[in-house]
Amino acid sequence: MFLANHKTRYLLFLSFSILFALIGCKTTDVASVKNDKLPHIPQDLNSLINSNGKIVESRPVNVNSKRPFKTECYKIKYLSDGLEVVGFLVKPKSGGSKFPVIIFNRGGNREFGKITEGQLTYFSYMSSKGYVILASQYRGNDGGEGREEFGGKDLNDVLNIIQLAKSLPFVDPTKIVMLGYSRGGMMTYLSIKHGADIKAAAVVGGLTDVEQAYNRDEGMKRVIRSLVGMDKGEWEKRSAVYWPEKINVPLLILHGEDDWRANPNQAIELSEKLTEAGKVHKLVVFPKGDHGLSTHQSARDQEIFKWFKKYLK
Repeated sequence: MFLANHKTRYLLFLSFSILFALIGCKTTDVASVKNDKLPHIPQDLNSLINSNGKIVESRPVNVNSKRPFKTECYKIKYLSDGLEVVGFLVKPKSGGSKFPVIIFNRGGNREFGKITEGQLTYFSYMSSKGYVILASQYRGNDGGEGREEFGGKDLNDVLNIIQLAKSLPFVDPTKIVMLGYSRGGMMTYLSIKHGADIKAAAVVGGLTDVEQAYNRDEGMKRVIRSLVGMDKGEWEKRSAVYWPEKINVPLLILHGEDDWRANPNQAIELSEKLTEAGKVHKLVVFPKGDHGLSTHQSARDQEIFKWFKKYLK
């Protein structure tokens, strides 16, 4: 009889202990950092205004490089306008609790120019300098949902990855910059136009005038006809030369003198208009430089890191 009562009292005590523990537990906080589908990347979901920027899938990627960068690379899927969009996240393995962020905007269109292993090596190099790198493949590409529009609604994929960055516990949300190559330059200009919360930006071989790009060759004509259409108003919306007054972020423009994909006159014309508008910027045209300035890699990267460091103080 005594044993039975003792056992009953013990079970009641255990039940009440569990009940009080559950009442005191903040389930939303636990869900924001402990997600069985995301074993590698912690994320504070409570910091997101809505689902945009939520990581729904991630997996580590091994970056083959001759240089052993002390970084971690992940291929991710995140939400943008309800679509699962593919992207990449590269971060230092250690060295600080809160890192600044570089949002990288890729060039090309659709599967052409998408982020590959070579660019992941470049991301690892940049990350080794003490940055978290975030980059989108843009919607509809590399297995992502939706359809890209070459600077249309796919711009949200860039703006939403900024929100993703701010939700990461190892990121300093007040220190975000942006880097765009080629078409990614256009995405950078558009992001600034739409109020992206960044401290500075750099563009390499950037597209500033869609009409000039359309007249480049038949291949580019097909791209613009397919993804943008022939409405000149839509072209101007994507062309920074028509709205230099909306470039309100310190901007570094790097361009190659021999760039045949994006005529250097695009960079020169935009720089002249930014000067007239009194905007903070710097233009560097590299003699005999190609589209991505692969002929001037060291000088290119030195200019970029110097610019970011100046405005992230």
